[in-house]
Amino acid sequence: MSPFYAISKAALDHFTRNYASLLASKGIRVNSLNPGVTETAFASRHGITQEMREKTIKLFPIPLCRWGTSEEMAEFLIFMASEKSSYLTGQCIFVEGGLLVDSPTIKFD
Repeated sequence: MSPFYAISKAALDHFTRNYASLLASKGIRVNSLNPGVTETAFASRHGITQEMREKTIKLFPIPLCRWGTSEEMAEFLIFMASEKSSYLTGQCIFVEGGLLVDSPTIKFD
């Protein structure tokens, strides 16, 4: 992963938390969606084949065993913008199929 990509992602997380703090007193909520690997036309437009996608899932095991969909990300964004999440602010929500909870086994010598 490019360090510039990682830095920009971290900047968005910090932006979310800081602006949430600044704007909460005005009743403005600020949250962000951090999507995991998502099926979009981006992959095919950049030459990523189905075989390459399957290899990625094997290299980085996603507990739900699939990539997310644009529709799933959109549904979560709709929830975040709705009154159903009226007590949610300053959160960076990871919608990534459990990738971050699947940790490798630690081997001690």
